[in-house]
Amino acid sequence: MSVRLATQVLSDSMAKGIIFYRDHEGIESLKDSHETQQFVEIFNKTFDALNRKYPAEGIRINSHDFDVLNETYTWINLWESNVKHKLIPEEEYLTKNTAEGLRVTIRSTIELSTYLLKECGFKYVLSSKMNQDRLELFFGMTRQATGPNDHPTTPTFLQVYKMLSIYSILKPPKTGNCKILEKNTPKITIDDIKSIFVEDSAKKSEKILKLQNKLDSLLTTGELEVEDVFENDIHNYCTPYKSQVSDCVIYYISGFVCKHILKHTKCVVCINAIKGKTYSSKSEAAFTNLKSKVKLIHPNEHFYRLIVAIENSFSKNCNKMSVFEDTFDDVLDNNAGLLIFPCSEHKNEILMFILKYYITTRMRQYSNMENKNQQKINSKKKKSAKLVIT
Repeated sequence: MSVRLATQVLSDSMAKGIIFYRDHEGIESLKDSHETQQFVEIFNKTFDALNRKYPAEGIRINSHDFDVLNETYTWINLWESNVKHKLIPEEEYLTKNTAEGLRVTIRSTIELSTYLLKECGFKYVLSSKMNQDRLELFFGMTRQATGPNDHPTTPTFLQVYKMLSIYSILKPPKTGNCKILEKNTPKITIDDIKSIFVEDSAKKSEKILKLQNKLDSLLTTGELEVEDVFENDIHNYCTPYKSQVSDCVIYYISGFVCKHILKHTKCVVCINAIKGKTYSSKSEAAFTNLKSKVKLIHPNEHFYRLIVAIENSFSKNCNKMSVFEDTFDDVLDNNAGLLIFPCSEHKNEILMFILKYYITTRMRQYSNMENKNQQKINSKKKKSAKLVIT
């Protein structure tokens, strides 16, 4: 069992995904998914309340987390009551052990937090500390010490316990619903990996400089200079079409790239040229509007169309050996009208950063996806090879 994977399924992103594909895409199999969406949202809020790790989000007196836990407790009881009154079949309810475990966890968290806050004078309570990770780590190391013996006897366990009490070089298990709490162990850093490719750094810098010079020469032409960047849909008061899922995803990623650029610039003209409004009624912004809690950034229309052009160029060249150079050249050759920027002081720097950052990010993501697919293929080949008699 992996709690990390379970929490990804029962998460706010999953609930928003169900809403997006049901309402925006109109997926037929999701037309009756409102209860599933509610189920995911309830467990997501409950997980958050039970996993407060930092003082800023800790449970305090009159905290909203108490309301969430009490509502979840009442919801479980109501669900069970519907089963007892034959309103829903028993197959659509939790198992008895799961339901009782949830009740015990929720009630104990509420009562212990209340006691610590009111009786002991605690300012806040970190609910993530109420766990059995240390005990599970210990049993994981004990099983590891016994080697292939998955069911150690009592004498074996006592012997391993005494050994671990005085000396231990064992690592905690990589899987399971526990995590490593000691962070001072040596790890491989990104600098270690970068050092492997240090011999190619000069050649790489030379290529980037060559591409930057080509971009500079293109942007200095007079016909590409503009003073302002306006939204194309300034008079579009309705959405006559429904965007594809890919368009919504690219719009969402454009906001992410925009946020990354805003960390490196304070120029007001540059910010206005890439950042849009806090809300957009565009069809492409449907997914971003669902995910946003007034914190996600909507990209400028011109900036979004530039990202779309880069993505289209990358899609055409992603399987080539020189994907970076070919994508870069394709964007410059076929999208000259998009390579405009109102800030004459920073236009070369910003546009170069956009192209370089997005292409390298997509190359990394595409490589990871291809590696995972190749691993699945190799795994199937190994299983098939075992069936062949040699």
